[in-house]
This record gives sequence, C-alpha cells and structure tokens, in this order.
Amino acid sequence: MVPPLAFGMAMLNLAFDKIEGMGYNNVFSTGNLKKAVTGWCAYFLEGDRQGLTAAVNYTGLVSAFILGALLSAVLQRVWGTTTIWGASVLLTIVSGLYAFLLYRRSQYTKSPFYRSGQDDGHLD
Repeated sequence: MVPPLAFGMAMLNLAFDKIEGMGYNNVFSTGNLKKAVTGWCAYFLEGDRQGLTAAVNYTGLVSAFILGALLSAVLQRVWGTTTIWGASVLLTIVSGLYAFLLYRRSQYTKSPFYRSGQDDGHLD
C-alpha cells in the first residue's frame, strides 16, 4: 500500500507546487505552516508587505487543511467508510472545473486580442 501512496503523493507534489507564484506543499502542511509563520513575522516585525501576502495565502492553506481534516472526521462518524466517495466526488468536481479553467485560459491566450507581455490582469 505504501509505494502507490508515495507515488501518488509525489505526483501531487510535483503537479501542484505553486499558488500565486509561491511554492507550497499540498500533500503535507508543515512546510506551509512554517511559511505562514515566517510571513507573519516578516510583516509584523519588518513591515514587509510581501510577507503579509505570503502569510495570508499560507494561513489559508493551513486552515483549509485543518477544516478538511475536521470535516472528514465528522463525516466518517456519520457515513462511515462511504465518506471516501464524497471526497472522490468533490475531487472529481474540482478537477473538472480546473481542467475547464485551463482550457478557457488556453483559448484566451490564443485570441487575436490577447497581447502577450501586456497582460491586463484577467488571468490573475
């Protein structure tokens, strides 16, 4: 069981490694927690605005991880082992939406009205 799980986690870590240009770990949360604390310290101790942006992003990631774990624990008490189907459906929906958005972005950049190098913020 461990080798397929390790392979899947490695693929996830490789495929999704940045959010808003900043690296993050979606497989485990300790690195994100460290970056959140570092960002908050940089903002409060040095007034670094980029530290604030990083702190907010990483705090959101860690919070989402915690909320997901809590929700999963509650749902497992209610639904038992069928909870995994809910997670699978949710992941399928999110993956489909992400693929759709990537498709839309590729169509947008192929448009004759798209000005390469002078992006007006539509993709942010």
